[in-house]
Amino acid sequence: MKPDTSPQNLLVATPLLDFRHPALQKLIDERRWRDLPEFERIGAVYDFVRNEIAFGYNLSDDLPASRVLADGIGQCNTKGSLLMALLRAVGIPCRFHGFTIDKALQR
Repeated sequence: MKPDTSPQNLLVATPLLDFRHPALQKLIDERRWRDLPEFERIGAVYDFVRNEIAFGYNLSDDLPASRVLADGIGQCNTKGSLLMALLRAVGIPCRFHGFTIDKALQR
């Protein structure tokens, strides 16, 4: 079954992308990201996640974005969840396509 990639579906909150959480809304309001043109909005959110959320391993990969923000650290999956939640919160439809890397390939 093919996922629903309609723009409306790519803007909804989910258990991982809990962008209605007060901490995420406060961050968005303080940074005034909604006031930026779309291209700058995307860049500002991306720069925040890249530069202000330290690289580190969270308790698990399936934490909601609000928890990743509270932890202040993340790795590829958890930073991805935070990025996606923030983008959706500022009106940027988005999704990620992930895959598993075989251990032999990682070596």
